[in-house]
Amino acid sequence: MSRCLVDTNVLLRACYAPARLTVKAAAAYLAADELFYSILSPWEIGLKDSRGAFRELNVPTDWEQTLIGSLRHEVSKLISVEISHCRRIENLPFHHKDPFERMLNAQARVENLTVIGSDEMFDAYWVKRIW
Repeated sequence: MSRCLVDTNVLLRACYAPARLTVKAAAAYLAADELFYSILSPWEIGLKDSRGAFRELNVPTDWEQTLIGSLRHEVSKLISVEISHCRRIENLPFHHKDPFERMLNAQARVENLTVIGSDEMFDAYWVKRIW
């Protein structure tokens, strides 16, 4: 049984630019028994999209309405930020300073999830990553 957490960038690629996923990432996304996305992802998209961070992925202006509908409904689950995730982030070394990436890392570790993501930061924290 595969339980995967999609990084924000992978979430956007899977929904709006699937050709921009690696073969391994696309296969993991399609084969996951449970596919989690964090409540952090819409927050990160809103913040970073306002600076034009995702233009190359053709993110539509109504992404907040289309994003979730583009996911694999039968296996997709929202993961909230829990106190246990906040406790885990407290003990992470500062290999990476991006608060979104740090919390995704904490969520993956606490929930025992494999991350589908391009950011090598996950490797520094001993999180299983597929890209």
